[in-house]
Amino acid sequence: MAKRWSSRGGPATCEACGAFSHVLASTSSGIWAAGVVILVVSLIGALGLHSSPFFFSGLVLAIACNLWAWKRAKLVPISKESAARATTANWFVTGIIVLFGLN
Repeated sequence: MAKRWSSRGGPATCEACGAFSHVLASTSSGIWAAGVVILVVSLIGALGLHSSPFFFSGLVLAIACNLWAWKRAKLVPISKESAARATTANWFVTGIIVLFGLN
């Protein structure tokens, strides 16, 4: 599970050596996008064919694809300093978004 939630700002920690690593944002986003595309295509197909089993088969395919992709996702090492800078940048961007959201 740590692999799924890892990012530059919140890296996963190796239990053996204590080193930090994360899955690239592009990989994480691609896995998410593939699941959404599979679900949307299966929903459109199910509505067009009036077949609910078509949608449920797409749902099963999306889940299987997600599990397979996360199993194959590679962890990239990151230094403690880079992780700290990424965390600071994440909080800065979050603060800017909240500031604009208040207006």
